[in-house]
Amino acid sequence: AQPNDRKMGVAALAPKGYKVFCVNVTLYVKPDRRDEFLQVIANNKLGTDTKEPLALEYTWGVSTKDPNTFHFQEKYKGEEGFKAHQAAPHFAKWEEFVKTDPFTKEPEVQLFEAS
Repeated sequence: AQPNDRKMGVAALAPKGYKVFCVNVTLYVKPDRRDEFLQVIANNKLGTDTKEPLALEYTWGVSTKDPNTFHFQEKYKGEEGFKAHQAAPHFAKWEEFVKTDPFTKEPEVQLFEAS
């Protein structure tokens, strides 16, 4: 990236022809499922960071107000990058985990394109 790209936002970092597709998620994990959740997320992050060329960023953290609330910020090279993420083997393990009712309430998900 060129120095002036910082003024243009994250979209300037994507290859030409792509809009940066962003995903923000908040998850509310049952306390007794926290350790399992952390293992599944560590696997998902590793797979995303090492095996997904269309993934630009996969960041997550624990809420400062509740140790069982987690926030995610993900960025992909276009919506195609997000669809590739959803089709990845490590994401399939995440989907298996989700089917086991690990949350105290519905996840909050926002999808948008960076400008």
